[in-house]
Amino acid sequence: MQNRGGKSKLQTLTFPAIFREVDYIVSLPKMKTHHWAGVTLSMKNLFGVMPGNYYGWPKNVLHFAGLQESILDINATLPTHLAIVDGITGMEGDGPIMGDPVASGMIVFGENFPAVDATASRLMRIDPEKVPYLRAAKDWLGPIEEGKIRQLGEEISHLAHPFKLIDKIPAQAGLRLS
Repeated sequence: MQNRGGKSKLQTLTFPAIFREVDYIVSLPKMKTHHWAGVTLSMKNLFGVMPGNYYGWPKNVLHFAGLQESILDINATLPTHLAIVDGITGMEGDGPIMGDPVASGMIVFGENFPAVDATASRLMRIDPEKVPYLRAAKDWLGPIEEGKIRQLGEEISHLAHPFKLIDKIPAQAGLRLS
């Protein structure tokens, strides 16, 4: 499929064949911090569905094209419908593999992936403006400013829980909300 994002050097993106057969695409990530991307939420989760037999393992072609840029290209190209971020038990610290479980008791869902991810970031006490792919998605793929997101349910301020970040990991350094 033609790369509609144009943020990486990739001209096309190859998605799993099943995506041509389904009516709806739902991203269902765990709420996690991430060693290279800062956070793994609905937008970054789509990176994981990219076929390893085409892009290598662990998706080396996409990493070499730029992780942040590839996340944006995937989200601009793939028609998605619903994001459900599972924060009932998330992961903090050196995610997505070496982190520690954290009981958050939250679920965030919506149709606009940047808005969902920005809301989930705030619940993790992470500034979405400091996550490169969210900042780049702002007002292009969707809003990330709290005042531009229509939120229903509980107040973020009542549920927010600061996920542990590791400052020596460049992608996590300085992400904390002020």
